[in-house]
Amino acid sequence: MTILYTKLAHVYHEMYQSIFDYRKDFRQWDSILKRYGSKRVLELGCGAGDLAKYFLRAGYVYTGMDLAQPMIDIARRETPEARFVCGDMRRFSLARKFDAVVIGGRSFTYMTANDDVQNALRCIRRALKAGGILAFDNFAAERIFETLPRRSTERIVFGEKIITRRSKTWANLGGGWTWNWDAAYMVRAEGKTRTFRDSCVLRAFTRDELQLFLSLAGFTPVRLKRSGAVILTVAKAS
Repeated sequence: MTILYTKLAHVYHEMYQSIFDYRKDFRQWDSILKRYGSKRVLELGCGAGDLAKYFLRAGYVYTGMDLAQPMIDIARRETPEARFVCGDMRRFSLARKFDAVVIGGRSFTYMTANDDVQNALRCIRRALKAGGILAFDNFAAERIFETLPRRSTERIVFGEKIITRRSKTWANLGGGWTWNWDAAYMVRAEGKTRTFRDSCVLRAFTRDELQLFLSLAGFTPVRLKRSGAVILTVAKAS
């Protein structure tokens, strides 16, 4: 697991307040869930639980799950009224059934091996009621690989703290449409700068791949819409 979600969990939480528009993201999921009458929702890869408060305010019965315990700790601190559990989307089992499962923030990109994808989708299928909805976003392979290799720099100001991330990405194609991501984080606070280095492998998908994986796991794809480098997918448990 990348240290961004463990050792640097607090850095992630602070950075992504600027990188993600959580209110806008929630509106997207809310419009989908309302269309199917979903009320009991499981968010996988919930991170620091930044969407939880929006789900709760809108009247959903919400549960958030993340693999990284430090992220769950932040989520419980920030939104104590929500239910959070630490778990792996590739191998989980919960007593309750859900109307919908949501995976935002392109978290599915960490399912780099075919077994990861299949195991996650099978667990999700078992967690859903018959006719339940899976909605998630992920990177579109054709757009990601057009821009590799790539270097980028992001600078985030959070209160008195300045966080700079310098990233380098390049293709490896070791298993599907995978690529390497190396990053250096420079965190400046109280007149001192600390540097952390991190690396991971990520995966993008084509529409055809997603449709096949979903069908094999017992889902009927109902929507696969690409917008820029992201594919929004909605599928119904068969």
